[in-house]
Amino acid sequence: MSIFEYSFMVRALLAGSLIAVVAPLLGIFVVARNTSLIADTLAHAALAGVGIGVILGISPTWGAVAVALLAALGVEYLMKNHRFSADAVLALFLSGGLALAVALVRVKGASINFENYLFGSLITVTANEVWILLLTSLAMIGLILAYWWSFLSLSFSEELTSTRGLNTKMLKNLLAVLTGLMVSQSLKIVGGLLIGAMMVIPVLIAITLCKSARSSVLVSIIFALLSVWSGLIISYYLNIPSGSAIVLMNVFWFAAALLVKGFGTFKNS
Repeated sequence: MSIFEYSFMVRALLAGSLIAVVAPLLGIFVVARNTSLIADTLAHAALAGVGIGVILGISPTWGAVAVALLAALGVEYLMKNHRFSADAVLALFLSGGLALAVALVRVKGASINFENYLFGSLITVTANEVWILLLTSLAMIGLILAYWWSFLSLSFSEELTSTRGLNTKMLKNLLAVLTGLMVSQSLKIVGGLLIGAMMVIPVLIAITLCKSARSSVLVSIIFALLSVWSGLIISYYLNIPSGSAIVLMNVFWFAAALLVKGFGTFKNS
């Protein structure tokens, strides 16, 4: 297609495809642990990191990564050591991150275009960022596959995981770090306000259509890729933020999955 004659569209497609593979892989554990809002929480913290990076004169992306990782570990620490409920801790970091991001916008002398990080921006993704995302994505996929069954066991029963002799604290921290890294690396494509949808909605589609965990993984990745590809094309032709278009396509495929499931149930009744 002619739109892919533009280098920025090729970069966006490559970056979006990498996110579409990693996000559902982590989303499966996030949904199973009933912490679906963690991606949104870490995204708001990452937005504050963007502002801190600009003020300190370093790369906004690295600022986002650093703050997102600290927030991810902070969430796990509070839930484990102070026994706060997951939703309460997530609400604390979500509101705190957003408040700090808004405050940084008003800092004198700081020039921050948060809109690109809130909703995603195609043209701001550089070749270096794509290469960094490729390397980090390969590393994350390798770690997820290496600890797949341990993460799955942790997601469904922490007590059972502990009785098997596995280090649950290490597993939870590793999962939190991987989630924070994925979220912070996704800001420019999907946007901080919408990245949670890329982790959760493809998994919901897979749960709706599939009966086994193995098939759910494959189906969630397929629909995440379809949402990214179709969303980027829609974003280009309708001149809307890439993140909004990608998430809307996720919602479209989820609605279609519900219709298919409902039709099958009706037909068999």
